[in-house]
Amino acid sequence: MAGFGKITFYGEYFNQAVVNIFWFRSTEWLPLQGNPFDDSLAFIDAFLTHVQTAWLTNLPTDYQLREVQGTGYADDFKIVTASPVVRTVGANGAINNDTTTGAPTVAIIALRCGTQVQINGIGQSKRNRGYLAYGPIGDGYVDNYAHLSPGMQGALESLAALLDDNITVLNPAVTLHPIRIHEKTVQAGPLKVLQYRTYSDITGYAVRRLASYRRSRQPEA
Repeated sequence: MAGFGKITFYGEYFNQAVVNIFWFRSTEWLPLQGNPFDDSLAFIDAFLTHVQTAWLTNLPTDYQLREVQGTGYADDFKIVTASPVVRTVGANGAINNDTTTGAPTVAIIALRCGTQVQINGIGQSKRNRGYLAYGPIGDGYVDNYAHLSPGMQGALESLAALLDDNITVLNPAVTLHPIRIHEKTVQAGPLKVLQYRTYSDITGYAVRRLASYRRSRQPEA
């Protein structure tokens, strides 16, 4: 391994934060040998070029992807960008006049994960899986039984097909592989201590038929 990268989408919907995180690994990227901030910005831009249009196509115009942040990690998972690298986006969703019940209504894009590889500590997750909560989803795309409409299901399958692709960065010339990070911490007095950290390559995505709800995206009382 040569390093890891985290990309965080910071969206907003009627002042409610909508956050999505993507992880990558590379066998070629050596963030301590170049400028890690420039490398991370190139990493962000390559990923945005690949997915931004499809990401916004199925979201209401009141959703805005405000910014994207990138963080670089060395082989041992130590951060090499002292602060996150930020790319301001300010792009809105593409669906007009789309009413929703709020930011918490989402579609679940489930991850198919390969074999876990140890990064730190000892141990592996028994739940070698993950998901992406994509939304908000408009009311018109969810029926009375909480099923996604066929049109939305198909559109999200097209988005999901992009999310397990490798990302090629031209400068520096590296390939980034999408992964899932698994961690477990244990309480040791007042502190949480890392027991293990692993990664598994993402080998595919599957869009669940049922819509879901994320309490973390509810407006604060």
